[in-house]
Amino acid sequence: MVPKIRRVKICNFKSFAHLSVDLETLTIFVGPNASGKSNFLKALAFVKDCLATSVEQAFRIHGGIEYVRRISPGHPYNVRIELMLDLDNDVVASYGFEIAAQPKKTFQIAKEQCRIKYPFTEEKEFKIEGGIFKKEIPGIMPKLAPDRLALFAASAHEDFRPVYDFLTSMRFYAIIPQKLRELQEPGAGNFLESDGSNAASVLKNIQRIISERGKYERICNLLSRIVPGVKQVETGSLAHMETIIFKLDVGSKHYWNFDAFNMSDGALRILGLLLALYQPGNPRVIAIEEPEATVHPAAMEVIVEVVLDAIHEKQILLTTHSPDILDFKSLSDENIRVVMREKNCTIISRISPSGRDAIKKHLYSPGELMRIGELNPDMEGPQEMIKQRTLFKPPSFSKKSK
Repeated sequence: MVPKIRRVKICNFKSFAHLSVDLETLTIFVGPNASGKSNFLKALAFVKDCLATSVEQAFRIHGGIEYVRRISPGHPYNVRIELMLDLDNDVVASYGFEIAAQPKKTFQIAKEQCRIKYPFTEEKEFKIEGGIFKKEIPGIMPKLAPDRLALFAASAHEDFRPVYDFLTSMRFYAIIPQKLRELQEPGAGNFLESDGSNAASVLKNIQRIISERGKYERICNLLSRIVPGVKQVETGSLAHMETIIFKLDVGSKHYWNFDAFNMSDGALRILGLLLALYQPGNPRVIAIEEPEATVHPAAMEVIVEVVLDAIHEKQILLTTHSPDILDFKSLSDENIRVVMREKNCTIISRISPSGRDAIKKHLYSPGELMRIGELNPDMEGPQEMIKQRTLFKPPSFSKKSK
């Protein structure tokens, strides 16, 4: 089983009032501009940033507390996020926190809870309210810093480490071709930055590590299938900076070198997408925004094939405006989540029953429904899921997500 986020609950984060949504190993979010697709990924990124840095720094990264919490007419709303996780070796867990806004744009970590269940053992749990342990971490009595989540300290305990490692390994991408075109500072290249700005270091690292050589060869083979003439991609140096070099077959005896400055946005975005999916290490969740931008539809078929191959090892989340992606033969309506804005709040749900029925009867494909403006969300589903369980009430550790 591939480790994954099984369910996400969000309250009062950006455009979300109350949201509960199940995720698949591959989940594709589709909806109009400004509907909230990016906000969903930002909620997950906020969790990662809170754990990897601090809550205060995470607010800075995301624009400040006033841009993170949902706008309220009166007293500020508390931001709440909870994740249900399926981890390695049949381990299941839930983790969540609530952050309360305070005067002068400050905050307080009002609640935090983590529960984890290993096979054939009793579940482990810690719970904090108002900065005080209600259920303590076994064997650890950490001093709670006002701007740090307790899971950071709890990760020193072997029982809770898998939750921390999973959440801090998540990666989020909106590849900017210009960032790959520019000269780049040398770096370790252990993971790809969110905009692709260290692509040269990541590529060099993949080339350097013997265990990653298979990934490098696959990247070159895929590029040659997608970008006409490209046979290989390497890194080069210019003074103390790094750049990316594409080797093209132009019909002469030797390949010609073209640096990234001379390559198209589409070619650079494709390279960025491949590096995101084949980067060193093993990030458990990879989220990519609008992979189809500046990419030819025929090339997107290959990218979707790569994504479907990658989900054997990691969970992939995509946002898209592309009907062609939705109609890829190996995808089903179970992989699609429809996003819409209603009364200034974002709703995310599966395709409506009438839409699923039309797809099942082969009257329309998901992409065709999108083209004619009839790809609608199931308006009953989100409400029923919200009723299932209030945040921080004991979750069911059943493997079933519905």
